[in-house]
Amino acid sequence: MKTIRILTALLLALMLPAAALCEETLPTETTPPASRLEGLIFTATVEPNVQTAVKAPAGGELAPFTLRAGDTLNAGDLLMSILPQTVYAPADGTVAAVYLKAGDTADGAMNRYGAVMHIDYADRYQFSGSNSGSRNTVENRDLHVGTPVYFRSTDKEHFADGIITHADGRSFTAQVLGGDLEYTDKVEVFRTDEYTDAVRLSEGRLSAVAPYGVAASGTVLEVLVKPGDPVSAGDALFTFVPDTLAPAARSLSAATEIRAAEDCVVLSVAAQQGGAVQKGQPVAMVCVREDYRLVINAEEGDVNRFTPGETMLVTFEELDLPPLEATVEQVGVLGAGGDVSLYPVYLTFEVPEGVLLGMHATVEGMAQ
Repeated sequence: MKTIRILTALLLALMLPAAALCEETLPTETTPPASRLEGLIFTATVEPNVQTAVKAPAGGELAPFTLRAGDTLNAGDLLMSILPQTVYAPADGTVAAVYLKAGDTADGAMNRYGAVMHIDYADRYQFSGSNSGSRNTVENRDLHVGTPVYFRSTDKEHFADGIITHADGRSFTAQVLGGDLEYTDKVEVFRTDEYTDAVRLSEGRLSAVAPYGVAASGTVLEVLVKPGDPVSAGDALFTFVPDTLAPAARSLSAATEIRAAEDCVVLSVAAQQGGAVQKGQPVAMVCVREDYRLVINAEEGDVNRFTPGETMLVTFEELDLPPLEATVEQVGVLGAGGDVSLYPVYLTFEVPEGVLLGMHATVEGMAQ
């Protein structure tokens, strides 16, 4: 009997590990862990995902514009335009030489030729001489700038009026105005149109006045004249912007038109009506249309419950839209507020039709 008890005990001892092993390997039902966001509810705001500054391609005065915050634009739409600067002829004359074309930099021509173009004056002759041989009268000897004079060729065939432009002791210079004098003529200069010896000031030959050199700096957009063209004082010669631009930006449209690069929404306008801008100055802030995100403000006690990649349920209660999911993208690390700091949490979502910037939605955590 004792032997039977011993065998039974040994048998039970051998069976216990096997039973335990079977118990450990049997599958058991488990409950998935609850999301740390479950039960949290926030009000979210739709805001731009990325804001982009639209900058002036060149400096200048802005033309009147109607752009305002909230405008929606298509790619290529005009936001603003810059008025190019215009250079005008200083006097009547003829274009003698032009040293550049549209798209060139004015500085290159200035460095090489001292001007971007030269203009011969319509009255391009002058007389330089001395009144030392004139009658010894106060009127003949005391010459002043601005005093009218009269020219006559020594053969008495050609005449012209003039005006003294420089007087220094006995020497003077007088500009020839109009008339029919020829460059090769030897001329006499008189103080009055009586052409008598009593008012005769001097005798000599004419010289040519140096052409007017037109100066500029920057990028030339249009050249409006060519060599040989007659011009009157005030005629437009060329337009330019006062910046040296990259070759691809030197056309009239590229340098003066500020256009939308893609479909966008205007968030703010930084330029003022009638104001001037510098090259590269931001004139507006825009975002790509429907490239939006949601932002919520979480209290400091909840902010550590957010993990990028988790999903939350979004409901636009004011719109007839079904609930949708949003994904936690980023948790801000800079809090703001009073006794309890609030931290921004950004969520990405597929933007349904009808959702606009600034709209509000209810966002709540879901069980995973």
